[in-house]
Amino acid sequence: MSSGSGSLRRQASAVPGPKPPCSIHPSAIISDKAVITGTHPVSIGENVVLHPFAKITSNTGAVRIGKNCIVGDRATVGLSDSPGTFAGTTVELEESVSVESGSVVQAEKVGTGSVVEANTILGPGVVVGKFCKITASSSIQSENLPDFTIVYGENARRTDATTKTRSDVRDLKLKGQLMHIDTLKRLVPSNTMKWLS
Repeated sequence: MSSGSGSLRRQASAVPGPKPPCSIHPSAIISDKAVITGTHPVSIGENVVLHPFAKITSNTGAVRIGKNCIVGDRATVGLSDSPGTFAGTTVELEESVSVESGSVVQAEKVGTGSVVEANTILGPGVVVGKFCKITASSSIQSENLPDFTIVYGENARRTDATTKTRSDVRDLKLKGQLMHIDTLKRLVPSNTMKWLS
């Protein structure tokens, strides 16, 4: 096409990746602007919320997202295109996991009730225990974090003794996640059918 100034104008053409075989619970909220790509299976559980521009990639391994999880805008869950020895490994978010904006989760498993704060990187092979908190801009490569671990600052660690010893606190954290999801269901328009067709 030529414009009025005689220069050529080219339209951008982004070729979408292949749609993976998806299993998506009917109550999941998948933004129309979220991206799910790859060739391995993707399983998305009950009450999961994928924000706009969240990306699930199953190019080199399956992805399982348990019920009541939230994947924030511009966050990526799944192995990179060059996972090395971890090719074929499943990336799993257990129940009630929050992955905040800009984070990259290639971890083998993130345990129930854990929070991955903004701009955090969890590399391939990482296993995060239950009710862990990885603070913003942290980077963890090939480690196992025990349940109730908090990672903060320059990769410092401590145990969340309150959450560890009090089941009522754990129950409140899970209840708070459900309240957050209930709010997001009213704010994020869903287009789940886009991924099932």
